[in-house]
Amino acid sequence: MRRYELVGRRDIRLVRDAPVPVPGPLEVLVRVRACTVCNRSDLAYYHYYGLREHCAQGCFGHEIAGVVEAVGDGVTRVAPGRRVFVRTPLTSGYAEYALAREVAVGRLPDDVPFEQGAILQLLPLAVHATRGVRLGDRVVVVGQGPVGLMALRMAALRGAAHLTAVDLDAWRLERSARLGADTTRRVDGTPEQLLALGAEFDVAVDAVGTPTTLNACVRLVRQNGLVVMLGTHHVDTHVTVDLVTWERKGLRVHSSAEPLDTARAEALAVAERLAAGRELFLPDLLTHTYALDELPKAMEHLSASRVLYPDGERAPYDGPPRETLKVAIIP
Repeated sequence: MRRYELVGRRDIRLVRDAPVPVPGPLEVLVRVRACTVCNRSDLAYYHYYGLREHCAQGCFGHEIAGVVEAVGDGVTRVAPGRRVFVRTPLTSGYAEYALAREVAVGRLPDDVPFEQGAILQLLPLAVHATRGVRLGDRVVVVGQGPVGLMALRMAALRGAAHLTAVDLDAWRLERSARLGADTTRRVDGTPEQLLALGAEFDVAVDAVGTPTTLNACVRLVRQNGLVVMLGTHHVDTHVTVDLVTWERKGLRVHSSAEPLDTARAEALAVAERLAAGRELFLPDLLTHTYALDELPKAMEHLSASRVLYPDGERAPYDGPPRETLKVAIIP
């Protein structure tokens, strides 16, 4: 089969005779029909391979939709022929086949195109990230990339009374309004503009993952408010925070990570139910498609992004790639 492999910093190579994985116990083999590029993890792995230890450990190409080809012993939730989306596979989705654990596989409705279905990988993440949002909460989501927009939708579905979307890019904020934001605020990313948003939110979601955005979220929430770390700190892996402020405010904080299989299964079950409806606005999130052979071109397209550079360092870009959200790779 064909499969792209990340072998070095900004070095991906197409292997045309890679072996097709064989599913072991509780594993599922998926024929990949689409794999969307993770605007954060995949790009960080690509640009920081060899410079950040974790960038050689994650799965490059993990947002998959396809059809079950074969299953290992003990698999009961899906069978060959079933349309699925995958949350964190075992092997790359930039390939014709990918392997995943059964607990990471969700059933994909027949009326959801594969290119959009691959985006559902973000949904369990957003489900888990917004678990602390309560009916009537005032929520601010800083960062309106794909995962920030998905978190915005989940906060709306959980009954948030007022949603504020914040981003560098006006085009993205137009989509935020369509997806349920009551207020949109364009900022330049400086602490001063972020803090000007106010300080009385019940929940602040950092969907960017930089020291500046995390510390801004701490300032934005009320006393005893909730700060959610949704954006992954792939580039600035060590973040300094003012613990006195955290203590004085009595903040609650959690990440979007699903540390146990029970949490993964619970979030996936919610995601499966939501995927059958029309509340997720998936067509608004998919903006580009490329063939598998064009993966280098897709990576170049998405690399025109400010967040790929350390916080506070001068970057050649003042925001995200122009009019771009999710990019799907089609084998």
